[in-house]
Amino acid sequence: MATDLGTELIGLDDLRKALDGKTLPGDELTIEGYQSALADHALLAPAEDSDHAHPFWLIVLALRGMGITVDELCALAGQREQDTLLFGTCGIEQHSPPRVGHTFRTSATVGPVARKESRGGGFLDFVTVRVEIRDAGELVGVVNQGFIFKRGA
Repeated sequence: MATDLGTELIGLDDLRKALDGKTLPGDELTIEGYQSALADHALLAPAEDSDHAHPFWLIVLALRGMGITVDELCALAGQREQDTLLFGTCGIEQHSPPRVGHTFRTSATVGPVARKESRGGGFLDFVTVRVEIRDAGELVGVVNQGFIFKRGA
């Protein structure tokens, strides 16, 4: 969703000032039993008699656990109507399985922020968001999400 109807491209220095090193609010989230069951069914995960949620939940917790919406991240990055947001990379470090019924606390930081010129003469802005996911203070996992802003003409 476009958040800025202006046509001027945000400068790299301004983009870095707005995002690089920024701490996001984070959140508290619970994986409910019915949510885990629905995800297992959708992912064709084998039925287990366990309270472990599918590892895919780390990605869901990271996206929900930034403490801001993706649209709000787009606004912070100066997304314009002609810009396109792409989900670029996703690195996951799982330390223990996420557990169904547990409440997770997330903390999130942005950085690094980089810009590259595309072959077509436009720009690609790379924004990384690192989300740490904890269960009762114990680190469950870390997710590094790479968002790419393809800047239109």
